[in-house]
Amino acid sequence: MTQLATRPSATRDSGRTLRFGWFIPTYGDSSTLVAGSPEDRIPPGMDLFLDVAEAAEDAGFEYALVPIAIGCYEAWISCAMIAARTKKLKPLVAARPGYIVPTMMAKMISTFDQLTNGRVNINLIAGGDTKELAADGIYYGHDERYEIIDEMVQIMKRTWTEDQPVTFNGAHFNIEGAVVRPLPYQRPHPRFYIGGESEAARNVGAKHADMFFFWGDTPERTAEKIADIRPRAAALGREDDLAFGMRMQVIVRDTEAEAWEAAWGLIEGATDQQKAHRAGVRDQAQADRRMWNIANDTREDGYRVAPHLWSGISTVRTGAGMAIVGNPEQVAATMQEFIDIGCTEFCLSGYPHAEEARRFGRLVMPYFADRLIEFD
Repeated sequence: MTQLATRPSATRDSGRTLRFGWFIPTYGDSSTLVAGSPEDRIPPGMDLFLDVAEAAEDAGFEYALVPIAIGCYEAWISCAMIAARTKKLKPLVAARPGYIVPTMMAKMISTFDQLTNGRVNINLIAGGDTKELAADGIYYGHDERYEIIDEMVQIMKRTWTEDQPVTFNGAHFNIEGAVVRPLPYQRPHPRFYIGGESEAARNVGAKHADMFFFWGDTPERTAEKIADIRPRAAALGREDDLAFGMRMQVIVRDTEAEAWEAAWGLIEGATDQQKAHRAGVRDQAQADRRMWNIANDTREDGYRVAPHLWSGISTVRTGAGMAIVGNPEQVAATMQEFIDIGCTEFCLSGYPHAEEARRFGRLVMPYFADRLIEFD
């Protein structure tokens, strides 16, 4: 493992400019991922959202990912409220296929961007659990949802960058004479993010995204994924436009022993029923199935994927469940391993989120302070 002292060592890619994002849990927060006492639970609402947002902003995070699911507050309205009461933090908010027509989505994004002076990023999400999608009246298949994202982004980018009204004839959208005003504050448009393991996700990401996120794996396997996606972007003339990053959990404490105690504390007491439910919820995405498979494969090793990479969270919840666990130097060194193979961005989260953001900002961010991208 790369060793660090007061800052990352002079490795091959140690000079990369980095971006850091955090996560705002609009479904509520807790110090545990299993059913606990009521005092462990922090209910959703503006008090929680602002506490996490302000903690992330103060810690030096550039943006904050906001989730979408049945149990979450609506993302766009939540992000608008958060942006109005913070100073610099950029919401990373979801654009999903089939929910909002592309021209209206383009207008929502550009309006948000103008009213916040450029404080919005766009997360391209193909969907979620099929039952949840069906409850919203969305019945498109997996690859079809990515086809819709492709057309949606094409339309949005054209309405933001072309001087004449836009006409588009596709398999899913037919647009005639579209004009979107205002134009985005960020030119030519806000950054697009995407993640996923499928061929469809990789192809759409190579075509449209500014940042391709991986949900956590070893640096070696992540390097293989980068090597697969990079030529796809290059074939479209976008090799210099697409960057790569990690969407992960972080558990950092002053000592390694304290960090591992905190990690196991998150899932301590999980019932067989909860684990069985998690095992059954695997149709959301290939990335989510990958998280479950990693956890299952590393069970006999205490869910350790590497010395400081832990998959235990994926036994009790869906989504990005890989965690970096350790003392500040160990966490920073593990992150450096991902930087060395080409990652320039980390979107992190930890429990409870405001507390872990402050801890990360105090203990780990100084290792990377001279490489953070500047933002207003």
